[in-house]
Amino acid sequence: MDAALMTDTSSVLVTVNNLSLGPFKNFNIEILLNSFTIITGSNKSGKSLLLKVMAGLINTKKITYNKDVIDSDKDISYAYNIYFNFDTVIKNLRYPLECLGFDDDKINKLVRDCAKDLKITKLLNSKIKDLDCYERVRVYLASLLVSSPKLLLLDDIGLYLSPLEKEDLMGILEQLRSMGITIILTTSSLEEAIYTINSTIYVLDNGSIVCQGETLDVLANDSLLNKVGLELPFMVDLSVKLEYYGLISKINMSPLGLVESLWK
Repeated sequence: MDAALMTDTSSVLVTVNNLSLGPFKNFNIEILLNSFTIITGSNKSGKSLLLKVMAGLINTKKITYNKDVIDSDKDISYAYNIYFNFDTVIKNLRYPLECLGFDDDKINKLVRDCAKDLKITKLLNSKIKDLDCYERVRVYLASLLVSSPKLLLLDDIGLYLSPLEKEDLMGILEQLRSMGITIILTTSSLEEAIYTINSTIYVLDNGSIVCQGETLDVLANDSLLNKVGLELPFMVDLSVKLEYYGLISKINMSPLGLVESLWK
């Protein structure tokens, strides 16, 4: 094979090779280091199962990690359900660091830094029961990130968020990626994907990748997306129509950006 066509193995963080499990038959995928990957598909497409395999929760020899980056379980954080062990935000953030044996000064610094990144500084002394849905998502992410994992696996965590909350969440995740965290997000819709800048999207159907690429390239395959049970996001559909009638100059997938374009 032409060397120019080969993936630089030093840039690959996770490799799934010839996976045959559930809907997957000889399935292969490579996740690049410091990338933001979105895996989408309808129910039973295999996306959640694939994330469990990548998290190492299923005993299989079909997955390998870049050992220069991931050398233990603590380097991987996996979020599949929002739950908390303690009744306050601060206790949930401190606990992982206490388990690692860090001293109090280091714990306080790491908690402060992580709270700032997830925009929850004002929530540190709050009780979990008093948080709204999006606040809980950010606090839970903070509890995973406070111990500085290298790989973050998120299984449909934006399911119940509003469009504006999803847009804000994708901005936070992009910031985390720019800080060196590799992120893989599964979603049952394409709505989260339209709010990312540097993501690669994989569309699964019955355990196979039927489409992959950058956001606009994937969204251009609307007939294929409909065929596998995915709908074109409302913002994309609306933006295309507004551009067609000359009301905006280009497709804008951000609600706030679209409002600004119309206002101008």
